[in-house]
Parts: sequence; C-alpha cells; structure tokens
Amino acid sequence: MTTPTRKPVLSLTRDLLRVYDQRFLQVEQPVRRQVVTATKGMLCGLLTADLRQELPERERLRAFCIENELFDELERLIADEAAGRREGAVVVGGRVYAVYPYLRGVPRQDADITAEVGVEHRLESMAWSKGLLKVRGWARIARIQAKDPMVRLLASDGRQELPVETEPDGDGFEALLDLPERGSWTVHVEVRTLGLRRSAPFGTHLAEGFRLPPEREGASFDLDEGLRIAYGPREAVRPRRSWRFWRGGQA
Repeated sequence: MTTPTRKPVLSLTRDLLRVYDQRFLQVEQPVRRQVVTATKGMLCGLLTADLRQELPERERLRAFCIENELFDELERLIADEAAGRREGAVVVGGRVYAVYPYLRGVPRQDADITAEVGVEHRLESMAWSKGLLKVRGWARIARIQAKDPMVRLLASDGRQELPVETEPDGDGFEALLDLPERGSWTVHVEVRTLGLRRSAPFGTHLAEGFRLPPEREGASFDLDEGLRIAYGPREAVRPRRSWRFWRGGQA
C-alpha cells in the first residue's frame, strides 16, 4: 500500500509519464528527443525500485525506454498501444512476464505483469436446450499462448457456488447450466493454464449480434454487470446501460 509520503512522488512520476501517448507522436522528432531527455533528468533519483513496483506495466516500460534513451523503441511502444496491439507473455516459476522482442535488457521486475493479467472472455450465445440453458463462449488468460486451457463456469447465489464444467467447441467452449430453479445466480468464468488461475464475471463482453434467449415463466436474465439468471417470481431486471460487442478476442 502506498504510504502518504510516497503518494506525492508516485503522482508526480505518473504525471511525467502521462504525456507519452499519441500526442507525443504528433510533435516533431527533435522535440520528442528533447522531451525524453528532460524527463530522464527529472526521473533521476525519483523513480526508486519500490516505486516502480507500484506503476503499471505501460508506465514502467516507458520509464525504462526514457532512462536508456531508447527513442525508437519508445515510439513503437506508444504506437502499438494506440493501435491496440499487445505483445505476448511467458510464464516462469508461476510469474508472468511480458515479452517485447524489440526491447532488450528490460529488468524482470519491469516485465513482471503477474498482478495485471486477467481473463479475456466473450459470451457468444445462449439458448434453451431441453429445459436447460446452453451457453457458448470463449475465454483465455490474457496474453498467454497455451493450448487447451481449462475453462469452467462458476454459478453462485451468494450462499453456494456450483461449478459448471465445459466442453471444447472449436476455439471456445460450450456448457449446459443446470441450476436449481430458485434464487438468483451470477456466473463467473474461470481459466486455468500453466499453473495460473484467473476468473472474471461472465457476460460483460458479448459477441456481435448476441441476443438473449426468450425468457420463460419463472426465469429472467440480467447482463448489466455480467450474466445473472433469476428463477422464481419474476424480478425487476435493470436495463443494461451499455453492451460491449467484440469482433475479435480482446478483453
């Protein structure tokens, strides 16, 4: 946890690094180099090892490029981020490290993204099948390339948690939700691969064109904060404020 005396230093550091976005690429190259050199001088003695650990990956890598005056690499880092391109990662000893082929000599602590990687997932479709809900989806741990990750759904009513096993279905999975016809159930997706386990609310990301199945008497759906299935007396379902549709596989 950041102590009060560290907060101003952390805030100043983040302010210095915040200018390194698309705006930075829009100025002339000689000016960019002057900005990098000036920032390097201000970061000197300010960015301690402990402080670096409190910065997200994007800011740690910007600081690395600035400190080593890697002008071209810094510009590529910013351009790739603006375009939505992300490099992959490897798992070593239970830790996850980002891999940037064009960045050499990045300290392990700067490349460590173990605490930052989550689940990328997408709810593809839902349909009734013999009285049960058939769910199709896709999920993986972000940036980790691994074959056949273990995926399951977890349904919880706040008192108990029911695991729902999935079956591979192309690049994704399929599952039948056989839930007790009472109460309100929220659904999470859990992915395990290479010794890692991550989970997230399922249904916050939807395939383009996704449509809810028709509601049946005694069953209603809510996708406002992830998939919620309510059985019993019809509940007032809050309207979804915004649906996020995906064309690709990014979370």
